[in-house]
This record gives sequence, C-alpha cells and structure tokens, in this order.
Amino acid sequence: MPRMLLGAVGLSAVLIGCGGTNSPGNTYLGDQPELRTTYIDIATDKYVACDQSLGSIPQKQNILMVEFAAPEANSAQIKLVGEKTGNTSDFLISDLRKSSRGNFIADIVVTNRLVPASLGAARLQPQLATQPQYQYVSLTSRPRGSLHAAVTLDTPNGPETATTGSVNVYESCAFLNNAESRD
Repeated sequence: MPRMLLGAVGLSAVLIGCGGTNSPGNTYLGDQPELRTTYIDIATDKYVACDQSLGSIPQKQNILMVEFAAPEANSAQIKLVGEKTGNTSDFLISDLRKSSRGNFIADIVVTNRLVPASLGAARLQPQLATQPQYQYVSLTSRPRGSLHAAVTLDTPNGPETATTGSVNVYESCAFLNNAESRD
C-alpha cells in the first residue's frame, strides 16, 4: 500500500511538472487572440477597417472584436495599437460575450475617423448592445495604416498579455452585402 501511495504521489508530481494540470480558478490566455472587424474584403476574405463607408452600408461604424480563450475571465484590458503611428488607446471591457467556440469576445465600437493610422482622433466606446453584423466590402482606396490589439488579463501570477495579428485600415470601402456571423 505505501508503494502504491508513493507511486500516485510521484505521478502527480510528474503531471504538475509537465503542465498536465491547472489550478482551479487560474486565469490565463490560451491561443493567440484574434482581431476582427465587421468589414470583410470580398476579394481576400480578410478583415479590414474603413474610415469612410460608401454606398448604403447599413451599419456605418467600425466595430472591432477581439476574441480570446481564457477560462473564467471577468474582464479584459484591451490596447489598440496603430502600427504606423505607435499611438495607443486603452480600455477595460467588462461586458464580454461568448463566441460559438466558447471563447470570450470584447467588442469595441469606433464611431468616427478610424483608429490607429490616427488613433488619437478616434472615439472608442468599449461596449456594444447587440451582436455585430458582418459586411462584405470592396476596397476603394489604398491602406493608410494598420492596427493590432493586445489583450491583458490579471492572473494569480500577475498580468498576462497576448497580441493579435494586424488589420489594415483603409480610407474608404464600398458596401456589397451582409455576411454570415463569424462569432
């Protein structure tokens, strides 16, 4: 019996040493977070941000979504970073929603002249009342910059940060049609 107990203790130590278990309530970021927008370039199927919406775009605002995996997240600190200017905008989002994949999504509404090619000029509102409508657009200008987001969560071991890939910012886009939800 003592040998079996010693073996069980040894196996537990190996599993803990290999990262095979997690403490209950431990908050940490999983895979790389994803930055999406409500605008999708019809030619490339990539997310884009548009300063000016041409045509009859039903929703004439950019909504940025940051999706990340983290068990038991109550809020997230999101930093948008303009890659051309280096300007940033920070906000805490406590109204997270769940994706169909079980991840958390933080929504950021950009209500005028878009972000990070000129981030300081943008007005950001960290919460969204309804689920965004994705829309296919045609690009009518060259990219004028790009942005990415950094997600920071407080964990028992201190803050943990992960960065998304980049999204190009265009001066103008033309609405084509609505797209299926990608949440």
